[in-house]
Amino acid sequence: MAYGAVVRAPDEALVDETLARLLVSPSSAVQPPLSFLPDCELTVVLPSLALGGAERIVVDWAARTRGRHGVHVAVLRDVAVGHRLPEGVRTSRIGAASHALEAFARTLSTGSVVLCHLLTAAQRAALRRGGAIAVPVIHNARAGWIDRVDELRVEPLLVAVSRACAAELRDAGVTGAIHVIRHLPEVPAADPAARARWRIAWGIPGDALLVGMIGGVKPQKSYPFAVRVLAALKSASPAARLVIVGGPAGRDGPRAWDALRAQCVRLGLARDVVLAGPLAGAAQCLPAFDVLLNTSLHEGLSIATLEALVSSVPVVASDVGGQGEVGHDALRLVSADADPAQWADAVLHASRSERRPPTWARFPAYRQWTLAQLAAPWATGEHVLFVTANLNAGGAQRSLVNLVTAIATHERASVAVTGDSTSDAFLRELAAADVDVVRTAATHDPFDHAEALLRVACATRAGIVVFWNVDAKVKLLVTKFAAALPSLRLVDVSPGAYAFEELAATAEFQELIAFDETQYRARLDRLVNKFDTRTPGDRRTAIVRNGVRASERVKSDFARSDAPEIAVSGRVAPTKFLEEIVNAFRIVLATHPRAQLHVYGGAEPRHSDYARSVVARAADLIGRHVFLHGATFDAPSVLHRHDVALVLGVHQGCPNACLEALAAGVPLVANDSGGTREIVIDGRTGWLVGDVAPRTVATALLSVLADPVEARRRARRGRAHVARRFSIDGMAKDYSRLFRKLRKRGHS
Repeated sequence: MAYGAVVRAPDEALVDETLARLLVSPSSAVQPPLSFLPDCELTVVLPSLALGGAERIVVDWAARTRGRHGVHVAVLRDVAVGHRLPEGVRTSRIGAASHALEAFARTLSTGSVVLCHLLTAAQRAALRRGGAIAVPVIHNARAGWIDRVDELRVEPLLVAVSRACAAELRDAGVTGAIHVIRHLPEVPAADPAARARWRIAWGIPGDALLVGMIGGVKPQKSYPFAVRVLAALKSASPAARLVIVGGPAGRDGPRAWDALRAQCVRLGLARDVVLAGPLAGAAQCLPAFDVLLNTSLHEGLSIATLEALVSSVPVVASDVGGQGEVGHDALRLVSADADPAQWADAVLHASRSERRPPTWARFPAYRQWTLAQLAAPWATGEHVLFVTANLNAGGAQRSLVNLVTAIATHERASVAVTGDSTSDAFLRELAAADVDVVRTAATHDPFDHAEALLRVACATRAGIVVFWNVDAKVKLLVTKFAAALPSLRLVDVSPGAYAFEELAATAEFQELIAFDETQYRARLDRLVNKFDTRTPGDRRTAIVRNGVRASERVKSDFARSDAPEIAVSGRVAPTKFLEEIVNAFRIVLATHPRAQLHVYGGAEPRHSDYARSVVARAADLIGRHVFLHGATFDAPSVLHRHDVALVLGVHQGCPNACLEALAAGVPLVANDSGGTREIVIDGRTGWLVGDVAPRTVATALLSVLADPVEARRRARRGRAHVARRFSIDGMAKDYSRLFRKLRKRGHS
């Protein structure tokens, strides 16, 4: 019979009973207390609520944020026709005078970040004199900047609405931190009657090709050119019409309005162009359009374009500024220098596009505005905030708890947990060491956790944040907005290159938040690997290996046994190769028919199918030869009872299971993955196998059991090796040394 075969059909009742013991669940564990901080109010200031893209962003953000945070929108002046803020948003009219802006800033919490949309440098300076942290938001390409270049160069922190805007700021010599926030508007509720209703209101035939434009009429919008595009379009589609939803805007608006009307008359298209005037909530009429046209000469990132796309309306736009950074098959970009016929051709092709929303339509990019305000530059201190995904029974969590409890006597440290834990044993251990532990959110939303982490870091005046086995999306968000805090040091403790494989898997998320892996790496102050993978000249990667305590119980009996026991300590998960281990054990049974396999580890719900497969594979042996003990935190104290320990894994850093086995003086077989080879030196401190094939693993196990003298020799060397290079004291000293270097750098 092949070693991989199950001897008989598994007893389903036994499988179910065993699986129930193996599975661990957050519902059975006490979770860390949720971080509780007083409600904060987020403030933005803008000249008015005029019908423009910048104002539309503020209104959209306020409407979607008001249920999560207090929102305060302050305007300098009122307008006759403008956007309306939703209920629940605090509003202030403060005037444009410097003394009024200063007085307003003094009413805010000390050190509040105030996002300043379309405010001048002088207005921002007045807010700063009142105590606010005024951050300019750059909505336009360079041709539309309201500040002089020298005024922007002195800004320590800015927000740009597109990568193109940020690049222009850099080209202009701006050296401050720049957050790129590409606002994605909310998907509107479907209104099947909207198309007919608006066409009737405008007098547009139902079968006409309707090209729509939205936005204030001013020179840079190039509306007279759009009329020329309509003229070219009518040669192919005589019934084509153009509707412009917007009125004169800005100082040059009346002149632009007159030029637009004159162009309509000159080209004989006065009856084919509808000047609908300004409309609050203009996006409601998008369903009436067959194509949205945007002939702007410079754009940061057009909100009208994005609102059309989320409404499933094709768009033809000039290829300027940030247009196209948020793409879609129904978006066609045309050179601003192209002739009207080329534009008309693009409109015709766009009108035949499939009307469907883009994949990014419901991505909550708006929450980045909140993160930009929560990253208030605080006075960083000595505190170290460790961030981890959970406190489950795993090697990464064990090494974290070992470290934090070891340094708690001389470092101000706390732990933030961003996910559900399936056990509270580590939580109790941290509490016993008087280490504060908080849970950042009760959801799985990375934005929730990022917001809470920034607030916790600010409240503790953290000087160093250490990511320790954290969701890549959370790390990206926190790291992006930590650019506002140049004195905050960021450390990522990674098991080799695997953390960056996880980052690579979030490529779409990186694109949507306009912050990629390269930028993440550049912002990190240190990457800590748990085994030596540095390339020559790499000064930003530190090597700090895990450490374990010397075992109080050490294996002493190495006599040959007729009932040898093999110990496996680790989660029941595909990366731990339990199916291969069971198959290898069957081979061992052929030589040692009384052998036993003891597995110390539970299975998380996400691995329940795999755990069932493992149990079914071993079902005929359970209770006689195979013992599945489930999740346990005392495995290190019982390892000495066993004759050999077996550790298999993938993407290994510095596996605690290996260290604990050797610290207990138990002969060890492990596969060559990551940093395992630094612990298990084949022929000296253990048996290192090149693959996890059952035959390979079984051969190594049989070698250990066949030669007790050699097993004792390697076990003793292994124990000495761990005591010398992998002690908890050594790990704690290495991290404390790293933290001192980072603090010194921060104060230099």
